[in-house]
Amino acid sequence: SAMVMLPLLLLLSSSSSSAWAFSVAPRRSPVAISSGDGRLFPVVAKEPISQLFSFDPFKKSYPSHRNNPSYSTTWEKNKSALQLSGSSSNESSTITTTPPTRIQEALAGLTVAFSLLSKAIACSAIVGVNPLVGLWSSVIMGITAPLIGSRAGVISGTAAVVIVPLSALTVTHGVEYMPLCIILSAILQGLFGVFNLAKTANLVSEEVLSGFLNGLGFILLFSQAKVFKAAKAAGALVPAVGMASLCFSIVQLLPLVTKVVPSSLVGLVVATGLGMMLKLPLATLESTAPAGTFSGGLSSLPSLIDFGQLRSMATSSSAVKLVMPAAISIMIIALVETLLAGKVVDDMTGKTDDSDYDVPKRSVLAMSTGNLVSAFLGGFGGCGLIPQTVLNLKSGGGGPFSSISYALAMASFVLFFAPLVGRISEAALAGIMITVAYDTVAWSSSFKSIKAVMTKGGDDTRVQRLIDFFALGLSSYICYFGNLAVGIIGGVVAQRGLHSIFNRFSKD
Repeated sequence: SAMVMLPLLLLLSSSSSSAWAFSVAPRRSPVAISSGDGRLFPVVAKEPISQLFSFDPFKKSYPSHRNNPSYSTTWEKNKSALQLSGSSSNESSTITTTPPTRIQEALAGLTVAFSLLSKAIACSAIVGVNPLVGLWSSVIMGITAPLIGSRAGVISGTAAVVIVPLSALTVTHGVEYMPLCIILSAILQGLFGVFNLAKTANLVSEEVLSGFLNGLGFILLFSQAKVFKAAKAAGALVPAVGMASLCFSIVQLLPLVTKVVPSSLVGLVVATGLGMMLKLPLATLESTAPAGTFSGGLSSLPSLIDFGQLRSMATSSSAVKLVMPAAISIMIIALVETLLAGKVVDDMTGKTDDSDYDVPKRSVLAMSTGNLVSAFLGGFGGCGLIPQTVLNLKSGGGGPFSSISYALAMASFVLFFAPLVGRISEAALAGIMITVAYDTVAWSSSFKSIKAVMTKGGDDTRVQRLIDFFALGLSSYICYFGNLAVGIIGGVVAQRGLHSIFNRFSKD
């Protein structure tokens, strides 16, 4: 399905450049596309996506888009779509107005590293490799992204959305095909960057983005059910729910009192520590991982793959044909989530970067490079992570140092503090991930779309709103129940196709 949808996306991209013209809409939807007949349709941004990112990995200045005449207040209508508190005020969706300090970024990176520990281990188990593979994949992605020029504030690492198509390959045909699949996917990602195809992300409208976030948020939410199922089987369901609830409450309420330290880190430490003090029968990372995973030391370092075996597979047409569908699916999902993670940073901070560099290109090339390095070291790479990016911003991060800090923290967990990290409660981690899932779902945007459909208005306007609502629902459904890549592309194709049909009949 991914091989069929990819040409459609490229066709839409090429046709949209000549058939559509960018223009500024009224205040309700400041950035829109004009179809030439006076109708305006909301899109992601007035400028190409390259205006949404920054290349300088240690840039200190983050000028507001409100003061940037070339940007013109993007996404004002959807300002609260990704807000953290769930209220309707614009202020609640803005994380900070000043660049974070190095201490804030380091603490935010540490919090993100804790939140990714269980996820990296779980992804490794799904693929069928050693748990350390997922940890080192996150470390490599976290270091290469800011150094090469990914959007500041975006967290890159092991991605569950990437693991889904990869695991389908490895479970059926074996893990020996994993390096070839990741390398081919990285090459395709690099080609997208070299030929400036990252601009196709501009085709993702507000409604499709919200549908993607809804699907991703609920996938993340229900992925934590396994923690409580295991606790129930062990007769510890009540303690597990209690510690997860405690962690969730601390994460949500502590920022109302102080923001000196990340609430997620405090919640993790308090919930884990209290469980140990009360001697609750809670599962820990060490108890659920294979023996020796958290022993630490230099023996935990990754090693190079067998290049002879890789060469023989790469020169085999049957092997390439076998892994290509999974490689294409991984490429599409990783590309879209990485670029959308950058847009999430812009929307949540209310800021964009003035840069002379084509940073979507560099973001994609950074992701491609990280995946190549990871594959050469036996890893399965990753991409930009929207949930962890949300957590990073909520914890006080936002600069490139938070990404590097998270990667270094992950590496230190494996090498130096593995025994201590292994004692972290899975219930506490589940509380953090439930918070991230809640913050990822586009609650406000979804409810606004429902309200817009129910609002009385002209027949033409109401049909357009119905099309947008259908696109949101379709992309949400496919992303959750099906495939994230197909959900995004299907939502874009359906929304633009239906708008085109409606415009043609309305003219007649």
